[in-house]
Amino acid sequence: MVEWFVNDVAGIVCCSLTYILVFYSQFVIISVVLLPDPIVSSTIHVAVFNVLAVLALWSHLRAMTTNPGTVPMETFNVRYGGKEDLKSAVLCLKCNSIKPERAHHCSVCKRCVRKMDHHCPWVNNCVGQQNQKFFILFTFYIFSISLHAIYMAVQKIIHCSDQEWSHCGSLSPPVSLMLLTILLFISLLFGLFTGIMFGTQIYAIVDDQTGIEKLKNEVVTWERLTWSQNLQEVLGRRMGYRWLLPVMPAHLAPGKVPYKFQV
Repeated sequence: MVEWFVNDVAGIVCCSLTYILVFYSQFVIISVVLLPDPIVSSTIHVAVFNVLAVLALWSHLRAMTTNPGTVPMETFNVRYGGKEDLKSAVLCLKCNSIKPERAHHCSVCKRCVRKMDHHCPWVNNCVGQQNQKFFILFTFYIFSISLHAIYMAVQKIIHCSDQEWSHCGSLSPPVSLMLLTILLFISLLFGLFTGIMFGTQIYAIVDDQTGIEKLKNEVVTWERLTWSQNLQEVLGRRMGYRWLLPVMPAHLAPGKVPYKFQV
């Protein structure tokens, strides 16, 4: 059962394109790189590539279908009868709710999101407190398979060029070269993009300021944690293999994060 899904046309198109490009890369790696020369080294490379691709798509699915940390709606009417009772509470008139500290309203999701970093069309969702780990893992694994694909494609082109493209598979040399060239272009483009996104996300976590907070140049009023504590807040309290898996940290599970508003 899908926990959360944003009905945004641009986001759905970007997500569909993400899956198409990953599946295209797998097709080229298997049909052009592996099958013509199924030696042990090629088989290992393709196995590693496919494991990373599965982790990337798993992370993407979790980032897309996990509630990013939305604030309950209509909390103003439920909790208070008038503005005189609110003192200095921060209100969102679009959600008719009381905003917790570090929450921002997303015009695409049409909700306030705790620790919102930005809205990403590539995962068709906001990146916030509850799904930032999944977004980080998605960018990391896409960056990894992009580098791996570049390495395998370049190796294949060099190998086939030395053999004048004889015995380089069932596909004709022009078709093989075209598929590998497209794969190189996609891998370079998305490798650069996700590498930058991964770096900026890690920096934002260590610095304890989200992208939107930096953009708005907001004054830090919250308690600053150490860089290791900030990483543990996003990836999990105990460092281990679970940091690399798109599973929800126990302290961020539904019902574990209390709804606190700023007064």
